[in-house]
Amino acid sequence: MANPVMKNLGTQFEQRTPAGYPTMPGYQPGRGGATPSSHDGGYPQGNYQGPQGNYQAPQQTYYQDQQQAYYQDQQPGQMPMGDYEQAYASQSADAVDRGRMTYDDVIMKTGAMFGVLLLAAVVSWVATLTVPGAAAILMFGGLIGGFVLAMVNIFSKKISPALIVAYSAAEGLVLGSISAIFEVTYPGIVVQAALATFAVMGVALALFASGKIRNTSKARRFVLIGLISLLVYNLVSMILVWTGLIANPWGISGMTVLGIPIGVLVGAFAVVLGTFSLIGDYDIAKQGVEMGAPKIFAWRVAFGIMVTVVWMYMEILRLIAILRSN
Repeated sequence: MANPVMKNLGTQFEQRTPAGYPTMPGYQPGRGGATPSSHDGGYPQGNYQGPQGNYQAPQQTYYQDQQQAYYQDQQPGQMPMGDYEQAYASQSADAVDRGRMTYDDVIMKTGAMFGVLLLAAVVSWVATLTVPGAAAILMFGGLIGGFVLAMVNIFSKKISPALIVAYSAAEGLVLGSISAIFEVTYPGIVVQAALATFAVMGVALALFASGKIRNTSKARRFVLIGLISLLVYNLVSMILVWTGLIANPWGISGMTVLGIPIGVLVGAFAVVLGTFSLIGDYDIAKQGVEMGAPKIFAWRVAFGIMVTVVWMYMEILRLIAILRSN
């Protein structure tokens, strides 16, 4: 996946045999192949003449002997059917009963993470506007904490809901402080960026559900190359601003081509990348549900979706700010 959070997550969903091969439907660990069933009475009995001589077939197992003796003691028409009737009448175990991930799990975990992010963002917003010097502390503290927690959650083999929630809080501190600064400079921009972000999420979900855009290998390569290109572009732009080679605070994004700011073109490209990245995230969630991934994986899927959405919000916020500054 282009989203680093989702990398190799699909292969983790897939259940495998002890030998490392993908399992087939109905596979049960510890059963290494076909076993005799009660329908055929166990292994065939008797001697057989083969190319290498006589062959003695295995005898009945103890369980088969006891089963045969039990049924011989039953009178005709009095076979024990109560267990079978109870099994047919009972309700089938669903994904929740079996501890498997469901769409509801992903939605609930994603909603919980965004709730924590929003709460932290409100605290950061108020502190930025009321406490002098709080913006820098909250912004850089959240950036460092969020980066460290993101790396731990991405590369850790064990999924930790507590660390994922902590990442949400750190990102909330950053977004709250940055959003407050942008709101003071461009009143109403935060609402515009938030609505645009939710619109992109809805469009991506609609395109994925309709099947018009699929998470193919070409789409994943496109997103990966695009994300690397954006990262290089932003790094070069920051270096040029820090060294004083470009006086415009927006860096390269503030420069124009045919009267159009480069940042607008780059921002539009970033929105397209975000849409494809979200489609990939939705596809991973679908794979996890269909493969019967353990319930804990819903946290990792929700974490990946949040990383994409937070990045997209920042890109849209900057895009609108460039448009309004011109």
